[in-house]
Amino acid sequence: MRRSLALASAVCLLAVTACESSSGSSDGEPETVEALTEDGLVGLALVHRGFEGGDPETEQVLVFHDPDTGAPLQRIDLPDGAVDPMAPAVPVHKRFSEDWQYFAFVTNEPNAVHLAGLTDPQEAEEGEEFTYQPVETIQASGEEKLSDPVIHGERLWYVSAQGQGQPPQVKSVPLEAPGGTPNQEGSLALGEGQRPSDWTITPDGSLHIRNSVPTQQIAGGEGSLVVRSTNGTVVNATLNTGGEQWQTFDDAPVWGGEQALLRPDGDGEGPQGAYLLEVEGQGHSVTRLLEDVSSPVVQYTLAPERDGILLQTEEAWFRVDLEEGTVTETKETFPRYHDTSMDGWPLVVRWSQEPPTEPDAPSESPTS
Repeated sequence: MRRSLALASAVCLLAVTACESSSGSSDGEPETVEALTEDGLVGLALVHRGFEGGDPETEQVLVFHDPDTGAPLQRIDLPDGAVDPMAPAVPVHKRFSEDWQYFAFVTNEPNAVHLAGLTDPQEAEEGEEFTYQPVETIQASGEEKLSDPVIHGERLWYVSAQGQGQPPQVKSVPLEAPGGTPNQEGSLALGEGQRPSDWTITPDGSLHIRNSVPTQQIAGGEGSLVVRSTNGTVVNATLNTGGEQWQTFDDAPVWGGEQALLRPDGDGEGPQGAYLLEVEGQGHSVTRLLEDVSSPVVQYTLAPERDGILLQTEEAWFRVDLEEGTVTETKETFPRYHDTSMDGWPLVVRWSQEPPTEPDAPSESPTS
């Protein structure tokens, strides 16, 4: 019978391990995708690789947790092997559409980018859970290598590499027609060791290619600060202060505008916690977060209105509430979950606070 995560025991949570959910059915549970999305997929969304202690390759599940207690509220099964169980810090926060209808992933053999759609339980093979089922595939051709799928707005983005020494290309296609001719969005400049530049999509839909964006020295404020920004959004930042270096998290959610979260550079032997950075013209200010925690901040997610942050250390989740950029409250919320991936904990996707609304108009590719 279908498992109800809403009935998971609090004892399981305190044990910090993913646990067996209570069996049985609930009259209040949604039975269709339409009902599920109308009710709203809300909470702290985490991808568990090895759910409930299972195989990290075949038991991959998107779980929505209560952000205050960690209690699991809803689960959606992912395709087997959709997220590499051995890869650290996979940026799954980029792979789900805003309305949760789509999930993108890549396979190596055969090499392809896949688009999966949220599917009713009765349409799945086992018919017990909501699942993401593959609906479209973009196959690599010849020597082409496809990677790094990203969903933003109404488009699916990915990287196409043709061979050694050639800069990979960022391409995009409409979510509703991924099999069409892709837009050529930009080239990833090659850096040291022929490594392609990092890239991301900013909240306003702009393509940010790190190595193609000049650095800017911000003189005013505590320490010395260097940033890279695209269309007014700070994406990369390095702060030197008090003899320590802090920098933006790799492949993490972009705040938007002139704010960013910074972590200490190094192997965890130095200071802990994070800095909330705000650039103000030719100056900047920083606010220390979680200064007294005993282990590094490993991932975070942002409230949609940027009035709160959920941060995970190697031991627990914490919540920081903000008002106009000022910290109003900080509290530890619940112990971090375990899974059987190489990381040892689920990957953060999003802090979803209310059902997504219909957009006024479809978003467009920056270069279309």
